[in-house]
Order: sequence, then structure tokens, then C-alpha cells
Amino acid sequence: MSKATITNPCSSQTGIVSRSLTKAVFSFNQKEKIMKHLSRLLIISVVIFTALFTAAPFSMAQDYNREVERERLKAVMSANANIEEFRTEMFNYLTEFENVLQQFEKMPAVRGQFDKDGLDPLGDLRKAKASLAELSPDDLVRMRAVYARFSNWREAPRVINSTLNPDEKMKQQRVAGKKGGGAPNVITPDACPDLSGTPSFADIAITDGFLIAADAVMEAFPTDGLTILARLIPIAARTALEVSLLVETTLRSQYDDCHGLSSSDIQTIVDGAKTEIINNDNTNATNTLNSISSATTTITNNDDSNKTMLVNNATANTTTITNAVTSAKNEVINNDNSNKTMITTAITDAQVAVVTAGDANSAAIINNDNSNKTMIVNNDNSNAATLNTNLTNAKNTIIANDNTNTTNIVNNDNANKTMIINNSNANTMALNDLILRAHIEADLSSESSAVKVAWFMTPTANGGKLDLVQQIVTLTLANIVAAGGSVGNAQSFLDQANADKAAGNFKSAYDNYRKAYKAAVN
Repeated sequence: MSKATITNPCSSQTGIVSRSLTKAVFSFNQKEKIMKHLSRLLIISVVIFTALFTAAPFSMAQDYNREVERERLKAVMSANANIEEFRTEMFNYLTEFENVLQQFEKMPAVRGQFDKDGLDPLGDLRKAKASLAELSPDDLVRMRAVYARFSNWREAPRVINSTLNPDEKMKQQRVAGKKGGGAPNVITPDACPDLSGTPSFADIAITDGFLIAADAVMEAFPTDGLTILARLIPIAARTALEVSLLVETTLRSQYDDCHGLSSSDIQTIVDGAKTEIINNDNTNATNTLNSISSATTTITNNDDSNKTMLVNNATANTTTITNAVTSAKNEVINNDNSNKTMITTAITDAQVAVVTAGDANSAAIINNDNSNKTMIVNNDNSNAATLNTNLTNAKNTIIANDNTNTTNIVNNDNANKTMIINNSNANTMALNDLILRAHIEADLSSESSAVKVAWFMTPTANGGKLDLVQQIVTLTLANIVAAGGSVGNAQSFLDQANADKAAGNFKSAYDNYRKAYKAAVN
């Protein structure tokens, strides 16, 4: 969103208001509703600051003694102190902010953001320091009175500096990592920051608290009696805080973006797990096949051994039988074949016994082989089913986790987008209203002979802003009187203007509103 610039006669003559400063001018003339919000935020920030500085969750520079510093600052802010001491203190305050922003500008992402948005916060601070040197003692007294009401204003640049130190070199380094995705109006980091160089959420909250307090300081400044040069100094300080918050938030977002898991990272993890499962399954299948082959070889070898043993045993038995037959034959022949029938029977019985024993052994071997085969097949099928189940469960778990992560990321992104749009719209409306009021007050302060703005003097019922003019002049007189100031004869001009407005003499009414405004502020 492009920034709007307020044209102010005083600032344009001096030539010292830059684009980044003009966007902060609205804080001096905010509407009552915004003032109430800031008042509540100020109360909250004071409570937060008290807890932060009492608990001391962050460390300052080693040579910085907080108690001694507070006593010294208390003496400087005293109404009886030499006002030049306050000028020096304010100069040092702006210089410390300048040193902080110089460290920020060393970071490529921050420097790129400044260039893209047309920001020159260091230039603004230098101009504010130059304005400080030209301030009158009266302006300094008024400024000191306002700042004295906010005891922790001096801490801001030191606390922000603590987010960059003690080892600023580590803050400037970047660990090589993935590239950020490009998009309009977004700085793409060259590399991911290391966590040690990234502001924490506590750092960002503290800087945001100082920014709220800076708004409260600007709100506390009187609406009159203070020159534009005096106003530029708290504006520059607030701009430095706003830029510091932007930088810290950008660095934190850059770190979170770099260190989150992308869809490609998740897919890589899923693919790796899938490959490991497949490789493990292949290894198990190979081991199973090797086991089956080994068992088959063992059974075959055992079968061949048994077969050889049976053949050898049969051969030995045959030799024995043949010898016995020969002997018996001789005996039979010698004994007149008396034992022929008995020997024949014995031979037959022996032959049947050998065949029967061989068949029994063969059947046992076959049955045992079949049993082992069935057991191996069943075990292999069981292992295959278990592996398939485990693979399916692992796949479903990975897919479910990926879907959950995707949903969470999308929802968070949508919520952030809505919040940013709503905040931008609210800021735009408030800024437009404040710009209009600033232009009206600028026209009211013009000479009576100056050409009027038709939109301002036209009645509201006819599309003009005369009702708003009446409201601004009335509120201006009331604020001056409430502050103890004198409005001179401004009230009589205001009464006449109101009468002219009621009578429909809107041109005369606007002339008298001009007179009332100038009489009150002079």
C-alpha cells in the first residue's frame, strides 16, 4: 500500500519533513476514539514495562548500571535542571537510535525493504537532531515536561540494541539454506538466518510496547504552543521504533519461513520411507528364497545319502546271501538237496524284508519333505501378509500427517491474510480522516483574504464539511481553555459563526469560523 503524504505549510517551508516522517503526523491529531484506545494501551504497556524492567529478562551492555542511569536521568528530567542537559540527553537518545538502525541496514533483507518502501529512517533521525539544535529553551522545557511523565522512554534504543548484541557478527551471518518464495511486496531472503541471529517473540513484544509508549508520548504533547521543529523529534523517535519493529518482525518471519517444512520436504521424507520399506521387503523376500533353496538342497542331499546307503546295504546283503546260497547249495548238494526248500523260503523272506524296508524309508522321506515344504510356504505367506499390512499402515499414517500439516498451514496463512487486510483497512480509514482534519485546520489558519475551499464551507446536507469545521473550531477552543490558555475574542466569532450557519449564511459562517480559530491559536 502506498503511503499518503500530508502537505503542511510550515513543514514545506522548512524542507525537513520526509515521506517516512509525514505518515506519523496523524498521531498528534487523532480522533477521540483512537485516543481512548491509546490510553488503554498505555496503561497496559506501563504494567508490562514495570514487569520487564523489574525482572530484567534481557541483559544490557556490561558497563551499563541501570540504577545509576535512572538516578542520573531523574536529575536531568528535573524541572530545576539546566534545560541544555535535556537537549544533550535527547541528542544522545536519537544518536543511539541512529546506531541501532545502522546495524539493521547492514542486513541485506532490511536494506532491501527500506529501498523498496522508500524509507530513510537514518535521514529522518539526522534531520531531527539538526532540528533539536535549533529548538528554543521554551520548546525544550515543554518537551521535557512531557517526557518526564514516561520514566522508561530512555530505555528504548538500548533494549532494541540488546537484540543485536553481544555478538553482532553472529547477527549479520546467515546460514546457507533454502530460498524463500518470491511474491509482490515481499523481500526474498538470500539465505536462511541462524536462530541466534533472529529476534525472539519476546524481543518483538518489548519493541511493540515501546512503540505504544511513543504513541502515548506524542499524544501527551499540547496541540498548540509547540513549534513544528519540536514535534519532529518525537515523530522521528517513533518512526525509528516503528522501523525497528518492522525489521524484527521481518527477520522473525524470514526465519520461520526458512525453517518450516515445505510440501517438497514432506514428499522427500515420504519417498525415503517408501524406499526403505521396499528395500526391506526385497531383502526379506531374498532371505526367504535363500532359506527355501538351502532347505531343498539339504533334503535332496539327505535323500541321496539314504538312497546310497540303501543300495550299498542291498549290495552287501546280496553278497552275503549269494555266499550263503553257494554254501547252502554245496551243503544241499552234499546233503542230497535236503534243505533246498528251506533255503528258498529264507531267500524269499529276506528279499521281501529288504523291499519293504526300502519302501518304508522312501515314504518317510517323502512325507517329511512335503511337511517341510508346507511349513516353509505357510511361513512365507504369513511374512508377506505382515509386510503388506505394515506398508499400508505406514503409507496411511504418512498421508494423514501430510494432510493435517497442509490444512494447518493453509488455515494459518488465511488467518494471517485476513488480519493484515483488516488492519490495513482500519489504518487507511483513520489516516484519511486525519488528513482531512489537517487540511481543514490548515485552511482555517489561512488569511481571511485567502480563497476558501468550497468543500469545507459547503453545508454537510449539500455534500460539504461545514459541520466538521464547526466541530474542529469548537473543540480547539475547548482544548485551549481546558489547558489554561486564553482564546481572546474567539468565542464571540464562534457564536456569530454558529448563528450564520443556523441562518443558512454558510459563507459568512465559514469566515467567522476562520476568525474564531485564528483568534484562539494566536
